[in-house]
Amino acid sequence: MADKENLILTAVGPDKVGLVETISEFIFKHGCNIEDSKMAVFCGEFALILLISGDGRALQNVAQGYHELEDLTGLSLSVKIPSQRKPVEASLPYKLSASCMDHPGVVYRLSGILSRLGINIESMETKTYAAPVTGTPIFRLEAEISVPAKLKIDTLRESLNEFAREENIELSLAAITHEAPPGAAG
Repeated sequence: MADKENLILTAVGPDKVGLVETISEFIFKHGCNIEDSKMAVFCGEFALILLISGDGRALQNVAQGYHELEDLTGLSLSVKIPSQRKPVEASLPYKLSASCMDHPGVVYRLSGILSRLGINIESMETKTYAAPVTGTPIFRLEAEISVPAKLKIDTLRESLNEFAREENIELSLAAITHEAPPGAAG
């Protein structure tokens, strides 16, 4: 079997029913597979990023034919060959959660703390919603981060706790443990 290669496809534009079906059909008909995806609708705008796999010829056909998909969907698309991933130092996965009354600068300040400590944000989702009784805008953040193994976790916790006190934010940090699938030998 030939080695599989990857392509990243991004799309943004007006949301409408059937976009995911049309995009996934296009990829399937070109002999490729969706390996990973993130999709969301923001203020009526659909946004998506896909990691597609397949053999070189199939991916080349997707890359050359994506304008056809733009015509079918009305979305603005782009494709990119992933850059070579640099070797990373040993790290540990953690889940970071934050919740507070919404105010500007939370993501900026929190990401600055993580960056200064050499911590990579692997994935992050944020949401603002109205509190049930008062209607106060509440901000919620969920992130998966890679903490360098050489970093003392207490250093991270102290930085986060100081930030939480200053900004009146509820934060939690928990190690992500990966359990073996049922029936796996141990």
